[in-house]
Amino acid sequence: MSEHGRHLLALTDQLNGTESYDQAADLVNQILHPFDRALERLADFFEAAGEKAKKSDADDGFDLAHDFEEAAVDIRRLNEDLHLAADRMRALTTPPPEPAPPVRTTYPANSALPMPPAPADTPGRHR
Repeated sequence: MSEHGRHLLALTDQLNGTESYDQAADLVNQILHPFDRALERLADFFEAAGEKAKKSDADDGFDLAHDFEEAAVDIRRLNEDLHLAADRMRALTTPPPEPAPPVRTTYPANSALPMPPAPADTPGRHR
């Protein structure tokens, strides 16, 4: 197994062993951080592989380059879709606030609610 594979496996083991969502969020961030983390570097890798394939004299070079470039775009899109995942993971630590109980006004059973007086200029009102 490569060094990168061992590192990803170690991160997965650490994530499985975390005891808090804050710790899990820190590990998720190691993969998702947009500027210097694994997914962005993986997209860069496939982009470079596409450029290398374009330089080939083989007939399949252009198609392979397209496949690599498409993979890079998909990985970047995935990274964008998950850009808030670490924050959302961290937020799982705090339970959502309980809703305030509804305010109920009770009136005695036999009482009628007073009706507001109609304005003096209401059509059809007799004086």
